[in-house]
Amino acid sequence: MITRVEEGEAVVQGDEVVRALLTAMATLEDLVEVGHESHSALSTLEDIAHELGRMDSGERRRFIEVLERIAAEEPGRAAWIRGIPNALGLDR
Repeated sequence: MITRVEEGEAVVQGDEVVRALLTAMATLEDLVEVGHESHSALSTLEDIAHELGRMDSGERRRFIEVLERIAAEEPGRAAWIRGIPNALGLDR
């Protein structure tokens, strides 16, 4: 994996994409919970799960590794982040 330094921290390339995905998923989950456009939000979450489900085992492993790194950096959301693979139906 290629790393770069950002503001004094080593960052693995690709982490930003997973962070963006987590932001989108959190927003969609909020929309499902409050009922605003819940059908569209749920459909989009299902589409995300479908696309991520197409990853091969190596890609899935790397995705979960990124989730673990992000969870370690964000203890307030760590349980939710670590639960993403299960919520999306991804086998570990």
